[in-house]
Amino acid sequence: MTNVLELTRVSKTFDDIRVLHDVTLAVRPGEILGLIGENGSGKSTLIKILSGYHTADAGAEIQAGGMAFIHQDLALVPSMTVLENLRIARFRTGFGWRIRWSAERAGVKRFLDQVGLDVHPDTRVGDLSVTEQALVAVARGLADMDGTGLLVLDEPTAYLPRDGVERLFGVLRDLTAGGASAIFVSHRLDEVRELCDRVAVLRGGELVDVVADKNEQELLELMLGRPVEDLYPDTAAPEGKPRLSVAGLSGGALLELSFTARPGEIIGFAGLPGSGYDEVPYLLTGARRAGGGTVRLDDVSLEAATLRPRAAIGLGMALLPADRPRAGCAPALSVRENMTLPSLPAFTRFRAIVNQRRERRIAAEQSDRYGVTPRRPESALRFLSGGNQQKVLLAKWMLGEPRVLALHEPTQGVDVGAKREIFAHLSEAAAAGAVVLMSTVEHEDLAHLCSRVHVLRGGRCVRLMEQGELTPGRLAAAVYAS
Repeated sequence: MTNVLELTRVSKTFDDIRVLHDVTLAVRPGEILGLIGENGSGKSTLIKILSGYHTADAGAEIQAGGMAFIHQDLALVPSMTVLENLRIARFRTGFGWRIRWSAERAGVKRFLDQVGLDVHPDTRVGDLSVTEQALVAVARGLADMDGTGLLVLDEPTAYLPRDGVERLFGVLRDLTAGGASAIFVSHRLDEVRELCDRVAVLRGGELVDVVADKNEQELLELMLGRPVEDLYPDTAAPEGKPRLSVAGLSGGALLELSFTARPGEIIGFAGLPGSGYDEVPYLLTGARRAGGGTVRLDDVSLEAATLRPRAAIGLGMALLPADRPRAGCAPALSVRENMTLPSLPAFTRFRAIVNQRRERRIAAEQSDRYGVTPRRPESALRFLSGGNQQKVLLAKWMLGEPRVLALHEPTQGVDVGAKREIFAHLSEAAAAGAVVLMSTVEHEDLAHLCSRVHVLRGGRCVRLMEQGELTPGRLAAAVYAS
């Protein structure tokens, strides 16, 4: 076999629904192959077939050498050392079943050197930066395939700052120059074009093309199967007196933040890791305990340090966290149960009996309104793609008609089609009078959607950028300014 990986007529069916159809694909030695597609296009199913998690339908042929997988959440154990994460279940023992620690450290150091990571093998993974953790995951992948073979990376840059992305890309280029190959799965088309030699495009479970030298517009149209419409909706100018007033908010890396927001306003927060920009949604909704400050929402004023999630929800405040599977939803529960959870009292009789018929009707209506596919409210949420999960969570909070909608990385791991729909719904929420707060590393999204963006550094707002001066380039320059 001259190729590192060859797939022939790979299909997969779940409950009479075919999610992959006759995919035939090859990865060449030394190649970085991009794999793109909308949420629900079959990317995750294909990766799970390669890893052995799913079995392909009868008739498929898969020929592959050594493979290793690096997932978006990295699958590292923070409380364990770098050495333990790389060698768990693989320790070599000597006389008397004793682990030869010096030999293990030397072996691990070889793979750390390959990815350019200068950390001691006994360092606890939880003490490393997010970029260093990503490189540990790559080093573990190299160890799994003994330095050569195929690395499969599924959204590995989702949590990385730009300098971390560049560092990871440099490592991948060096590895493929040395004979390894890689499949790079991402929704970030600029990164796909920057890194990959060729790009495979899935749509509706079918491989529609494998291309090189396509621009982002052309890749989008291949993914969607139609001309690309405007990604960002028009936003109306906010009017009236402030709905939300925040003074001296602090907590975690955030030292002090004050701002006001009028009904219908979309306000952004940007900064580098550690600047405190990503603390804002959690501190304002009581998901993390604030150290100080006051919050006034319409005619209710309270100390931020006393705010808790139950009280915040009662005030009409909603949070969409970045860590969707751990903090934003209950993956094992159904779409219906997730969608109605915060509004459950409205679906109960006699304070105990849930009116499931009404639940199902409302969940079906919300699924239609927010474009959730497949439209199966009784399916477990974990079976939906990332973009459809995010639409379920947005629909969940919009049932309660929130006055404040606080979001951290609202389009993380979401394809461009779902992204456009999410932005449209955020614009609708603002038009209905909600205050929308967005903390994100996506500077282009902030520049197009927000009336104002607060740039944070060292826990404080160092610059307030108004709509007239907001461009992705200017915002990035302000974030990275020393």
